[in-house]
Amino acid sequence: MALVIKGSSSGQITVDVPAAAGTNTLTLPATTGTVLDTNSALASSKLSGALPAIDGSALTGLGGGITQADMYRLTTNVTGDTGKVTNWERCDDASYGKIGDGISESGGLFSFPATGIYAVRCMVMMNPTDGNDSVLWNSFVSPDGGSNVDLVAETVGADRSVTVCSEFFVDVTNTTNVKVQFGVGSMQSGGFITGNTSANNTAITFVRLGDT
Repeated sequence: MALVIKGSSSGQITVDVPAAAGTNTLTLPATTGTVLDTNSALASSKLSGALPAIDGSALTGLGGGITQADMYRLTTNVTGDTGKVTNWERCDDASYGKIGDGISESGGLFSFPATGIYAVRCMVMMNPTDGNDSVLWNSFVSPDGGSNVDLVAETVGADRSVTVCSEFFVDVTNTTNVKVQFGVGSMQSGGFITGNTSANNTAITFVRLGDT
């Protein structure tokens, strides 16, 4: 049997019960309020008290989180000044893993797989000839595919073997145009930047932090 509630002037609501055995009880609160339906919006102010834990496994369409992370390393020594270091490889140790499509490299020019704000970190092992040899590690960003570059970070190493670090953010608004490259300057004869195809002596880390 269905319960039919008629309005004071027109319209009616039918309350039906399931066609199943058993007795169920519906208790209405002794307060004034509105029953929610599939078209209702629940105000955040109504969420109070001890809330249950939320399982995010079925949630979709959520932004945020790291979607791209990759690392390259220098494979052989750089022994002189150059505006573009070219001897790179993606790290390939058995334990290595990247997130997302990864950064691509061609001729010393690094390209990004997706727009966004990226953190770029450099770890550079330098071997200057002596304390008077101040080797420069330069980081460049190109806004036009590599035709022009802007110096965004500069790190100096001197006095024999030393490891230096630098970091910068780059806003990749266009994956075709925005590129990154690295260079070496002020190196005296006999000095070098250490490369190693088996370990990260000199390495570059790329991590996408968020949307542009």
